[in-house]
Amino acid sequence: MEHSSPGCYAAEEEHRLKELEDRLDYHFRDGLLLREALTHASFSNENGLEYCNERLEFLGDAVLELCVSETLFKRYPEASEGELSARRASLVCEDSLSEWAVKVGIPESLRLGRGLCKSGGRQQPSLSADAAEAVFGAVLIDGGYEAARAMIEKYLEDSESFERGVPRNPKADLQELMEKRGLGNPEYLLTGQAGPPHAPVFRVIVKQLGDAPGTGEGRTIREAERKAAEIGLQFLLRQ
Repeated sequence: MEHSSPGCYAAEEEHRLKELEDRLDYHFRDGLLLREALTHASFSNENGLEYCNERLEFLGDAVLELCVSETLFKRYPEASEGELSARRASLVCEDSLSEWAVKVGIPESLRLGRGLCKSGGRQQPSLSADAAEAVFGAVLIDGGYEAARAMIEKYLEDSESFERGVPRNPKADLQELMEKRGLGNPEYLLTGQAGPPHAPVFRVIVKQLGDAPGTGEGRTIREAERKAAEIGLQFLLRQ
């Protein structure tokens, strides 16, 4: 069986990155920034690279939250702080970011270690979401705040959550249902944490329901609790 030569692989990667830039509608002055944004730590460790996308992800997370906050503040002048926070949470969460990442083709361009690639890393929402934030950070460095804001505004336009009503509150819905069934108020128990310190993944269960309905995972404890509440709701409604 023939294997692609290093030069052929480099040409294929270059072609994928060019297509990704076209879909992002942004062309990098420094193409190395885009490569860094797509480089998972597993790839760096296997290939002896001194960089991965974690630092850009850290930066992208910050500019994403700022741009989304600014956009929501202007879009909904009558909204309360609580409503704005709920809307923002639905737009910067892992689900929304990974959904957008798939639309623009980020998973196909991820640089993953061999083991992670074989185990389905390209299908892991958390990796796609992290890379999306890293791309926002790379654009900020490459083109400045206005360029990053322009890309994030397009991200918001593509998001199905942006024009919806105020996102529902699964934790409040679960509490109401549990009280009606005499189960008391839900208590959320942190059962685990994985990932690097700057981008942890938290695991939470609803204590009264145990592991039966599953475990909620998220990049913040709040997001993990929300997902655990959603799973708990689905579980109780089937009973």
